[in-house]
Amino acid sequence: MSATPEDGARRSAGGRRRWWRRLLLPAAPDVLALLVAQGTISASGLDAFAQWSADGGKAAAERVHAARAKGYDARRELLAALQAALSTPVDQEDLYVLSERVDHVLNAARHAVREAEVLGWQPDSYAARMGARLAEGTQALLEGFELLHKKGAQAGAKADAASEAVRHVERDYRDAMAVLVDEQDIRAVLAAGDLYRRYLAVAEAIVGVADRLWYVVLQEA
Repeated sequence: MSATPEDGARRSAGGRRRWWRRLLLPAAPDVLALLVAQGTISASGLDAFAQWSADGGKAAAERVHAARAKGYDARRELLAALQAALSTPVDQEDLYVLSERVDHVLNAARHAVREAEVLGWQPDSYAARMGARLAEGTQALLEGFELLHKKGAQAGAKADAASEAVRHVERDYRDAMAVLVDEQDIRAVLAAGDLYRRYLAVAEAIVGVADRLWYVVLQEA
């Protein structure tokens, strides 16, 4: 059925009403606070991931899974706020991308835990080392989010700190893979190799957030 002129008029009127409601809202949503809230969840999840990487404990694994669910909800709340806001202190696209990328960090860590559970793989000393670096990097990202609006240069420094924290994960990965050469159990080799690469994926995700954070700092300068 084709649209009528009356249909177009109703849609136009509905759009005007939504515009006026947004204009007359008593306060704009604090989108930066929502980004910080999502970053806080991600940092908490990576702390749990670091703990799991150190001891392989079920409690830490459950904390990672729980953080992933909370992170998803936090991202949806931020997206709803971006949709409602007439203006934001930082470009909406930049906030969207930062939210998307920090969500990817937590999601990549959760994938590592889930794969380890499926394969029956237990983290080792190399995993513990990489997990600690990843948690440090994610904490630096959170601190960068907190400084983003008023202290851009310091936010950029935190982005650098995040990248620096995870810079040695690739070296840890190579060290771990070198040890696998002497492993006789091919299934153990394949499982460990897959899991070590998961750590690399988390590190790359952190660098992706840090790069975008620096881009936002330069945009706002």
